[in-house]
Amino acid sequence: MRYHSAVLRPRRRLTDAWRSRASAASEGLGPVRLYTVPVGAAPDPGGSAVVDLLHATPRPWGDLRGAHELVRFGFEGGDCEGLFDALLAAHPLAPSTFVPSSFASQLFLDELVRRCFVLRVSGARVEPNVQEFRRIVEAPPTDPVHCAARQEVLRELTERPVFRADLERLYAGVRELRAALEMAPSSEPSVVRRKIAVLVAIQRCGRAMADGFEGSASLLARLREHGQGLCRTDGWKRLVELVDLEGHLATVDVRMRLGSDGTVREFSMLAVREPPRTALAPGPFRRVLDRWMSFLRGYRFGETEVVVRLLEEVFTPMTAEVVGWLALTGPLEFYLASMGFRDLAQAAGLEVCLPTFVEDSERSFEAVFNPLLFVQDVTPRGCDLRFGPGDGLVLVTGPNSGGKTRLLQALGLSQLLGQAGLFVPARTARLRWAPGLFLSLVVDDGAAQAEGRLGTELLRIRALFEQLEPGSLAILDELCSGTNPDEGEALFEMVVSLLPQLEPQVFVSTHFLGLAARLEREARVPGLAFMQVELDGAERPTYRFVPGVASSSLAHKVAARLGVTRETLGALVAEKRARRRASSKTPS
Repeated sequence: MRYHSAVLRPRRRLTDAWRSRASAASEGLGPVRLYTVPVGAAPDPGGSAVVDLLHATPRPWGDLRGAHELVRFGFEGGDCEGLFDALLAAHPLAPSTFVPSSFASQLFLDELVRRCFVLRVSGARVEPNVQEFRRIVEAPPTDPVHCAARQEVLRELTERPVFRADLERLYAGVRELRAALEMAPSSEPSVVRRKIAVLVAIQRCGRAMADGFEGSASLLARLREHGQGLCRTDGWKRLVELVDLEGHLATVDVRMRLGSDGTVREFSMLAVREPPRTALAPGPFRRVLDRWMSFLRGYRFGETEVVVRLLEEVFTPMTAEVVGWLALTGPLEFYLASMGFRDLAQAAGLEVCLPTFVEDSERSFEAVFNPLLFVQDVTPRGCDLRFGPGDGLVLVTGPNSGGKTRLLQALGLSQLLGQAGLFVPARTARLRWAPGLFLSLVVDDGAAQAEGRLGTELLRIRALFEQLEPGSLAILDELCSGTNPDEGEALFEMVVSLLPQLEPQVFVSTHFLGLAARLEREARVPGLAFMQVELDGAERPTYRFVPGVASSSLAHKVAARLGVTRETLGALVAEKRARRRASSKTPS
């Protein structure tokens, strides 16, 4: 008899259990099944096992039979590494009016997710599936009710840490399950161990759902309800019996006597206690009898073949559940990575919040910051902003390197993350719901650019009016800066005068300070507001913003900081001339 510590491994007993079923069937006692779904039966393709954690009203899945076949293929030992990502990409999302090509490249979302939206599993840092996370974030639902449902999940995860621990436990189980399915067995004994590892991971996922989220009033309650329903099924009960049997054949009480040299002088077993008999674990007399009856009737069963067959039958009814858990990977990472973003901000002394959406009232931010600065290992600074109900178009002025572009990025990210149902980088935020987002912060002047700077700027303006829908948020950096000042100011004034007719929310930065001052003075454009970079007593940017128009771009300050003055450049010229004269006097 083999034993490890005080627990015996039950491979022989699993084999006997299957022989017992085969013998009973041969006696004409009728088909004996260990659960309700026979081997080879196709699970329900409707996707009912997938719990929707992203929408107030669950979104319907398409035909999942292909995913079920893929899961069974993985359980049989097929090479499935990376193939389950296709299941994540099929996760149905609510309709969205956002067009990613209008803003995604300007917000550097890949870098943002990799650096700021991370989570930890068992103490190890885990990067979420960037492609799937972006797919969810870049398509904020048109109906605000879904955004509110996601906010409620994050609110519960924040206020009740036990829910976050429950969600992390479920996520760890799903990762373990996927890893077991993607692991290719290298030898015959490892086939059994691998299949048992899959069943153990299934049990862990089911228990995490059924035991967690007690008292939740958010979408998380769906997990508990589904898990408890699963635990009442015959298929689940058989799986639990099998996993418990595999890990607990018997408990052995032993007595050991040790000598002074530390060696074992005496070893004896005091008692052997087996767990209660179940359908999978008949008594020892019945097991011996069934083995002899099968042998006398001419049945020959290889142990590995028998055990594998039994494991497959227990796994089959759980196929739809496995597909559902794998499909949950994206939503689980969506919430846990957002909590990771909150942790990162708090570690830097900053705060994030779930925004409030308003109609015709004041919009505001407290301590809004740009999380993209984390990518550059720079700690952001928060600033306060406030806009009246009628401030539909805001001109931002100030010196170079004063933080204008970073602020515009922060505003775009806040709108996108907020409408996706996530935390925004601010202590508090009051936003207006927008049907779309248009950003133009970085203009590509690469070698492949067909137009000159003026043509590129005109195309940017054309794209703005083609893509901007009424009420949308538009953010533009250095509008009309790609041509001479006179023509640029004329284009700028034309754009600014036409945009209010679409009633959008617009933020535009500009260095046309004279034009901005005149527009502020004449007040001819309705809903036009002005914001400038705040300067300290030494004319240095504080990276905060106050109402008004900047009086200077402080180009001379930037030039001095970067060493571009008449004195420094003249010294470089003089040094080069002196080296040239010295080299010409050196004999060859």
